[in-house]
Amino acid sequence: MAEQNVFNLMQNDEIGLLWKKIYQLHQKTKIYLLTAEEISENGDALIQPLKEHRDAYDHIVRIFASTTKKVPEGYDYYSYIKGNLEKAYGHEYRAFFDTADWLAYNLRHNLRERINAIPYNKRNQLIPNCKETIKLLNQYPFEISNLRNDKDIVKESDSDETIKEYENLLRQLIKLYKEIDSI
Repeated sequence: MAEQNVFNLMQNDEIGLLWKKIYQLHQKTKIYLLTAEEISENGDALIQPLKEHRDAYDHIVRIFASTTKKVPEGYDYYSYIKGNLEKAYGHEYRAFFDTADWLAYNLRHNLRERINAIPYNKRNQLIPNCKETIKLLNQYPFEISNLRNDKDIVKESDSDETIKEYENLLRQLIKLYKEIDSI
């Protein structure tokens, strides 16, 4: 199959939507991964999301590499492309959760260290709603474990919602981190 035909199939509505989901999730994950690397004061990097990105990339390359191979007459390229994009999305999905888990852990750990560094008798003065903040920090692990328990790439409509919920939780943690970091 010529490269142009692969590009034409990539324009198909269903394939195009899947492709869009892949690159949008990749971009979200990349931002959170970079944030996690910056917040990790030891300069630690988590390898698992990078492995998942590599595996997703491999499925995408397979689509285009197929144009250089001799294939049987009447081969179903649409199914081949769709199948590889679905697998690529699965890897991106896992990369997102691995990154989100790591970032949430680093944010919570860092926040606790910063709060504990403030003398106890000064915390209420320096941290707005100090008790609420600590209560939230104690609550996040349970919310995260519920999200992680509910993640399932097979339930596509649920997966999008779970990603949105996790993003909301990360935004809250990042906001809290910025507020306490400014003290």
